[in-house]
Amino acid sequence: MRKLNKIGVILIVFILAGMGYTAYSFVFNDSSENVTTVNRINGEEPINLENYIGQKKTILQFVAVPCECCSYSMPFIQEFIASQSDIEVITIVFFGKEREILDKFENEYKATHLWGVDPKRDLANYYNVSVSPTYVFFDEKGNELGTHPYIIATSEELGQRYEEAYESYHHESGPDNQ
Repeated sequence: MRKLNKIGVILIVFILAGMGYTAYSFVFNDSSENVTTVNRINGEEPINLENYIGQKKTILQFVAVPCECCSYSMPFIQEFIASQSDIEVITIVFFGKEREILDKFENEYKATHLWGVDPKRDLANYYNVSVSPTYVFFDEKGNELGTHPYIIATSEELGQRYEEAYESYHHESGPDNQ
C-alpha cells in the first residue's frame, strides 16, 4: 500500500511539473524564435523560407533522425519532387545528432532537394509539429493549408494529400482565398 502511495506521489509531481513547464512556456515564450530560416549542416547557405512560402506552393516535411517511417518515405518524397515542379518540398530535421543527420541525407537518402535542421525546434514548435514525419502544406499565397502527421507511402499520396488540403482550404475559405 505504501509503495502504491509513493508511485502516486511521483506521478502527481511529474504531472504538476509538466503543467508548470507548459504554463511557463506559454507565459514566457521567447518571441525571438526564428521561423523563417532553416540552417544547413552540409556547408550550404541557410534556407530562407520566405523565398518559398508565399512565393509558390510549398510543403515542409518535418522529420527526426533516426525515424524508420521517415526513412521509408524519403524515396517517395524525392520521386515526388522529381516528377513535378509546381510544389517545393523542404525537409526540416527537428531531432537528431548532426553526424547521423548528415550521414542519412548525404549517404543513405542521397538527398538532392532542400533540407536543413531545426535543432532548437523553433519551426517545429511554431507549426505544432510533435510527431515524425509531419507535412505542413502552404499555397502560393503563403496560407497554411493544413498538416498531415503520418507516413507517406507513395509519391502520388503526397500529391493527393496536398491537393486535398488545398481544395479543402480554398473551398472552406471562399473566393477571397482562391
